[in-house]
Amino acid sequence: MVKKIPMQGDIIKINLDPKQGHEQKGYRPYICLSHHLVSDYANIAIFAPISNTQRQYPLYIPLEEGTKSTGVVLLDQLVTIDYNARQWSYVETVGNGFLDKLLKTTIVVFQKNQRTL
Repeated sequence: MVKKIPMQGDIIKINLDPKQGHEQKGYRPYICLSHHLVSDYANIAIFAPISNTQRQYPLYIPLEEGTKSTGVVLLDQLVTIDYNARQWSYVETVGNGFLDKLLKTTIVVFQKNQRTL
């Protein structure tokens, strides 16, 4: 039997407890951002949590209209998940335009800081 794997742009619900500090907790939606090559070779994927927080932050991107899911994608809280080690369920897949926006915004997280040490 072939196991389904989350693909880039898929929103899934998964429980990542236990967590600590400011990490998102509980059974909640996450969106897969990593290329399928990550899953193909490492059996993991990189996700961003989705939250209904009302806080405004440049790395919090509101979900596009027309999705079943609601809230904002928290691009500052990326997490690598071994999805085979946890129970999860598929919710929906976002459009390519929105996925492109998320990936372009995520680059900011990894850009070199211009401050001197």
